[in-house]
Amino acid sequence: MKLLCIDSEAVYREIVTLCAESEGLEVKSAGSVEQALALFENWRPDIVCLDYLLQGGNGLDLVKQFKILSGTRYVPMIFLTSHASDSVMDLCFKAGADDFLPKPFHELLFSVRLKKHIEHVQLINELYEKNTTLTYYQTINEREHEMAHQVLGHILQRNDQNSDTVAITHISAASFNGDLALIKTRADGAKLIFVGDFTGHGLSASIGALPLAQTFFDAADECLDLESLTKRINRILNSILPDYMFCAAYVLLLEPNKRLSYWGGGMPNAYIRKQTGSMTHLSSQHMPLGVLPNQVFESNLESIPLSDGDSLVIVSDGVLELKAEDGVMLGQQATEALIGEHYQQGNNISTAQQGFQQALANYSINAVQDDDITIFSLRA
Repeated sequence: MKLLCIDSEAVYREIVTLCAESEGLEVKSAGSVEQALALFENWRPDIVCLDYLLQGGNGLDLVKQFKILSGTRYVPMIFLTSHASDSVMDLCFKAGADDFLPKPFHELLFSVRLKKHIEHVQLINELYEKNTTLTYYQTINEREHEMAHQVLGHILQRNDQNSDTVAITHISAASFNGDLALIKTRADGAKLIFVGDFTGHGLSASIGALPLAQTFFDAADECLDLESLTKRINRILNSILPDYMFCAAYVLLLEPNKRLSYWGGGMPNAYIRKQTGSMTHLSSQHMPLGVLPNQVFESNLESIPLSDGDSLVIVSDGVLELKAEDGVMLGQQATEALIGEHYQQGNNISTAQQGFQQALANYSINAVQDDDITIFSLRA
């Protein structure tokens, strides 16, 4: 660490130099304003000690110039002067001084004050280095998010778009959503559907989203049967995800005759709002995808017939765990009631979805969203 001493009197330059060097500082001194400016620009000291009156100018103007030259660097300015009146001290602090000692000063007192300024400079430099490191990693993180968004977005171009019969809503808790909702109409007219929720949220929760989405769309092109697809996805996730990560999911196939076959693992109940006004649900009977090796993985399916006007609604657990301002979670019963209210046959699926989403927003107003939310709805 470096100290610049600026004083017209050689004796004080020597005293300051001895005290500073005893604290391990490298010291250079100047007897005039011109010398001081040259040293400050070229040598870039960490601490400056200077007098109020100097050869070729004064300390007040010099400090103002130093503050400009130092830019974002923190460089303490310590005035050592025989002009020790309150008015002079006030002028020094207004000019940008960080400390003020009247001459003659006790060397021990100067050393104590100097130690404090050394500590401040070290602390601020450390904070600056940590902030620089954090900024670097934040930039890297943003680039990774951008890349993942771009790659996944490219894959999702193959997804069927929202329409009069399909609506997909994502509400992220972080910059990257760990939920995934996919739908693709196969060549045989059947609709292949995947709604999943990876462990946690954010970029780490989307590790499996890219290979899963690619596998899903390839299976749709192949018209692969639902049981084989579920096994394939489980095998891929089990091989690539760390032990603590998995994907709760529904994998479904809606055939042209309106028969719905499905596999469910680790997800909340999915709901069918019948055109008659009654409600029924799909239950998730299996372990989430990626937990079990394929030798013991259960791929058996269940099925249910749908009728014209029936609405299938699947939500991730972020909906059930949505909190009101008082911390009370929405829960399964209230979720079912809201679905029954909004997905009436008279509402097209887009209007119903918007109404349901607004009801969730009204419930959680002023509360923090802790998890990703995905809402998938389909009208038979």
